[in-house]
Amino acid sequence: MDIGKIDELKIYTLAEDYSGYNSPFWAQHGISFLVRAGFGETKKQILFDTASYAEPLLFNMKIFGIDPKTIDMIGLSHSHFDHTGGLLGIMKEINKEIPIFAHPNIFKVSFATEPEFMYAGIPPLRGGSKEEIEKLGGEWILSKDPVRLVPGIFTLGEIKKEEKVDFEREVTIGLYKLEDGRVLPDEIEDEIGLGINTKKGLIVIGACSHPGIVSMVKKAIEISKVDRAYAVIGGFHLIDADDERVQRTVKELKNIGVKKVYTGHCTGLRAEATFLKEFGRDFEKLHSGKIMTF
Repeated sequence: MDIGKIDELKIYTLAEDYSGYNSPFWAQHGISFLVRAGFGETKKQILFDTASYAEPLLFNMKIFGIDPKTIDMIGLSHSHFDHTGGLLGIMKEINKEIPIFAHPNIFKVSFATEPEFMYAGIPPLRGGSKEEIEKLGGEWILSKDPVRLVPGIFTLGEIKKEEKVDFEREVTIGLYKLEDGRVLPDEIEDEIGLGINTKKGLIVIGACSHPGIVSMVKKAIEISKVDRAYAVIGGFHLIDADDERVQRTVKELKNIGVKKVYTGHCTGLRAEATFLKEFGRDFEKLHSGKIMTF
């Protein structure tokens, strides 16, 4: 696959667990980015994830001056409610036919049992059903393989267990899924991530990075054949990881050559502190309203 390269890139943080100091933006549990990419005379806007609720997204988009109707396509990283909960409300505002890229297992039944049962998948009243989204114009593009969205931007596709680096083969969250009526451990195989090839190098967005952010960067390098990884963005789900995993994650990202880290959401304070210590001013905490320009 010829990945190509984008000429300009601006990423708006529409939703994050933290809203920043003295900020007019609303925070909520989850993540959502608006990726504005330019290549040649063409500009495209990709909504990547929809956090838990549409209302704060729309509020923050209004502050940014972003009209939902100008969104060209949507990517959903994985099924969890804090990444898909705003989909129905956003689609009602977009109000046109639009491709939605996701893994084929995006509609699976996923749940936690500790401390009690909690459904973790797409919330039906907020995220909507497959059919409801189609009626609003959503065109589901469900692929386990990488897909190029525009020149320079691509989904990572499914990252199989054998593709992961050794210390990331076990997920750091205890979830289950239903498969053929049986309860099985949920390896969260449906997280696809986003890769972006810029003049500075590769940028990888891992909304929760359940497959492991190091494995996701390596997969982006493999797909694009670009060995210069410049930045990683998103939640890295190290909030429940032990110190060894946190340290190895930081070390491996530095070994790969990653220059900038933008993280928050499910990364956890301990891991964020480690990134800050090791990356210094090249670490930046995500928050609703943050703009990243590359």
